[in-house]
Amino acid sequence: MNHKTTVRRFIACILCAVFILGNGTAPRFSPAPAQAFTIGEEREVGEKLLSIIRKEFTLLDDPDLTEYVTTLGRETLQLAGPQFFDYHFFIIDNKEFNAFAAPSGLIFFHSGLIDLCDTEGELVSVLSHEIGHAASRHIADRISKSGKVNATTTALMLAGLLLGQGGALSQAVVTGSMAGGLTANLNFSRQDEEEADRLSYKWMQEEKRDPADMVNMLKKMRRVSRYHRKQVPTYLLTHPEPENRIGYIEDLILQDPPKKIQAQDEFAYQRFKYRVQALTRDTQSILPILKNKAEEPTTLQNDPMVFFGLSQAYLANRDYPKAEEALQKVIRRFPDKQILKTDLGRIKLEAGETKGALEIFQEIYKLDPNGVYNAYYLAKALQQDGEAAKAVLIYENLSERLPTYAKLYQEIGRIRAALGNKALGHYNLGLYHYYEGSSLTARYHIEEALKGLTEKDPLFAKVKDLKNKIIRIDKM
Repeated sequence: MNHKTTVRRFIACILCAVFILGNGTAPRFSPAPAQAFTIGEEREVGEKLLSIIRKEFTLLDDPDLTEYVTTLGRETLQLAGPQFFDYHFFIIDNKEFNAFAAPSGLIFFHSGLIDLCDTEGELVSVLSHEIGHAASRHIADRISKSGKVNATTTALMLAGLLLGQGGALSQAVVTGSMAGGLTANLNFSRQDEEEADRLSYKWMQEEKRDPADMVNMLKKMRRVSRYHRKQVPTYLLTHPEPENRIGYIEDLILQDPPKKIQAQDEFAYQRFKYRVQALTRDTQSILPILKNKAEEPTTLQNDPMVFFGLSQAYLANRDYPKAEEALQKVIRRFPDKQILKTDLGRIKLEAGETKGALEIFQEIYKLDPNGVYNAYYLAKALQQDGEAAKAVLIYENLSERLPTYAKLYQEIGRIRAALGNKALGHYNLGLYHYYEGSSLTARYHIEEALKGLTEKDPLFAKVKDLKNKIIRIDKM
């Protein structure tokens, strides 16, 4: 039995044992009257939920993807004002149509939802709606109404809703637990949905985006709902009644029409979407579609990012010459987009042309030393070129800006150990396995790190803190 199957069964068993009525008997505990859900409790639930998600799902946390969606989130958060938590945005490799605001500022998007967004505005409409829930502490309020339960139980309830049809928690289990009691309270009320929509509408106006994208996205939700008549999509379990939401948002547009709508450059979004598709979809199924589009005489002029999608599909198939050929067409169409040159360097690096890739990354690094995507691949190229000591300094700098990107810690750990610092190497490998969802392996590396440290060593406190954090989360 693989690890993820074990986790699915564990969650399903816990939920069934705690929430589902069995043999006509009452559940073992009754919700207490609603009590305030504190910031500390919310942080605990968020930590536990994220550890479950890391075990259960594959997260798409490549630097360019994380940077893109985080930038969109920060634009909205600047308008939302001061928050209780630092927000983190995650993309989950899952074909289901779903997005989810979790406790302590965690926002998740399934790749299946991104696949249905045609424009950046549609994605932002979902993102800002989820931030609206989080900023209004709707999640905390829902949990309070479920009664005083521990972090593990609450996180498992949330995981049950988030997994939906995609995991072992089938919809029957999720809806059954709802009918049984506590999980029903985690559904957002109509008032919650309207408040989040009104905030989203306001923020989109302030960003000079078209609120009609909200309506377009809700109509897609409605189509998804009708398509899945026998199984309610996971997103609609917690975000009900898209029909009503369409109505009052259209009324908002009539009553308070946008004063100014700014034309959006869709380049970054289309690049992001094609990257996600290449990482999550079967390239053999999307290659024929992209090839047919690319053969149309007007595509390069009217829809040039099709060639970017084609390059990523070829790259996934390790057809490096065709990947580069398709990408060069996009570069000629957008000569000022430096990120495309990093994409070209990435193709060369994967093709084994380390020197050529290194030249590209170094040139861009001089122009923009703060670009995390290019810096990450510059470090990889340096590492492959035998410059591990230079590479690790870049990786360590990036870890401050991408603190949850597991692969950084894997590379840092390997290099530091190879350079002779075994304790620092094990500490970073512990971080890597922690962020990959394997607390058991993480604890092994932590213990190995502690063997080579004294209490006076500055690293000792960091290693102990990580050990205590993992123990605390595992015990929740």
